[in-house]
Amino acid sequence: MAENRRVRWGVAGCVVAVAGGVLTASDAITPEPIGPAVLQVRQWSRVITLTSSGGGATATLEHGQQGDSVWLERSTDGGASPAESADTGAESGPDTAERLVPGTAERLVPDTAEHLVPDTAERLVPGTVAAQQTVAHTGFRPYAGGMLRACGKPGDRDAIRCTRWFAEGEAAADRRQRAVERLLDSYDHAAGRWENGTSIWQSANALTALIDYMARTGDRQYLGYIDETYEHGMVAQTGVPRQTGYNDDELWWALAWIDAFDLTADQRYLQAARIIVDGLDDQHAAFCDGGIAWARMGVDPQSRPWTQVNAITNALYLTATAQLSTRVDSVSRPAYSARALRTREWFTDRAGRALLDPSGLINDHLDQYGDTCVPADAETRWTYVQGAMISGLVAEYRATRQAGLLTVADSIAAAATGPRSPFLRDGVLSEPAATNCPGPECKDAETFKGVFVRSYRDLLDTGRSKVATEEFLSRQVNSLIGKSDAYGFRWGAVPDSNDRPNYATQAAALDALNAAD
Repeated sequence: MAENRRVRWGVAGCVVAVAGGVLTASDAITPEPIGPAVLQVRQWSRVITLTSSGGGATATLEHGQQGDSVWLERSTDGGASPAESADTGAESGPDTAERLVPGTAERLVPDTAEHLVPDTAERLVPGTVAAQQTVAHTGFRPYAGGMLRACGKPGDRDAIRCTRWFAEGEAAADRRQRAVERLLDSYDHAAGRWENGTSIWQSANALTALIDYMARTGDRQYLGYIDETYEHGMVAQTGVPRQTGYNDDELWWALAWIDAFDLTADQRYLQAARIIVDGLDDQHAAFCDGGIAWARMGVDPQSRPWTQVNAITNALYLTATAQLSTRVDSVSRPAYSARALRTREWFTDRAGRALLDPSGLINDHLDQYGDTCVPADAETRWTYVQGAMISGLVAEYRATRQAGLLTVADSIAAAATGPRSPFLRDGVLSEPAATNCPGPECKDAETFKGVFVRSYRDLLDTGRSKVATEEFLSRQVNSLIGKSDAYGFRWGAVPDSNDRPNYATQAAALDALNAAD
């Protein structure tokens, strides 16, 4: 899937939005200055924000609907009471929190006297989403000392969600969570994906980065984004928000849904992945010895004759089939195992062998030449191709426990991160073949390094790799320098006017932050 050939997507439209008043960006070298404090939680895609500065605070709820409410609470026990959970719907303890700014009494103030707003509390404008609106706020509430938090409640659900308790002047929130918040700033709620799906496959990777964050941290406040994405477009029928005609695009979504299933045990997500993978049974290219074609039925969406079989599509297919073989019912497992084996053997024994470079790296793709296939652009290599192949081998290892698969994965990792790697600059990952990056024509390559570090982490997590190290991943994270918690294409440099962060570059940075955990 050579980047210079992939011109089917427009530029990722808007730069990652930054919430007003958010703290100045932190990087691995420069400490974070303390400014106006912004704490956020998310509840079924609603954003609940506490902003504190100048001796006071406000609470805001965004992306809501009529009847949603938001309010401030002040602790009377030093913040010992926990934040309410989106999963349990627990209310505040009766004696531990004073509700300063309630929403509508009918919805939010329970009948018990302990929960009622005391007479000494100033009742401000209720923070309730009005008809035809999506935002509610409380107005500014002066306070002197103590612990504050913002809480919100969807009008159509029982659960209440609160930020953590906050004391004026304390340090900023966790860097990784701030990166998540900036990623979610560009989520398009109308479309159910990032930036209206300008690049369908990159939106799947953004969802994967978000899911990985939740899996690794235990923070479940963003679960609503998985469900919201699933409910849009054609996912229930086809597994993807919309079909692009490219098999690799669909396989990225299959992997995202498998990760969603692993996190939630929701069978809908597993079924979406199976719909995608099962729909590729007829996509083996006769002219390339059985590899999965890049474009559906051998013709791309622009109706040109298409004769490419690439490494990325087949590596993703290997990963998806191997992962499904350990998650579906016992009757269905052998079929997925057989597909995974057939795909790996395509790389080792059939036409795909030509993609395995003597350097240990994986070349990009094969083009039809008569009745066979030959490597094209042999010197054009991408980090994400190496990563996807590593993940495929790791997935099959987990399914079969064949140690030799990790030996091959190690060899790819060593070639990609060793002294002769074309991908490292001063020890930091780069994409030398991405001649249009950074810039408005960069497109696909903005995601590539994130895929690699995610896959490298997969290898490290086996506990059996002789190559993968925590130090390599820490080096990548330490290279990230953002502006207002938003990260551009270059790792190891501050984003400049030509390197504008967007959701794809932000998701790749989040992948690095996740992988180093």
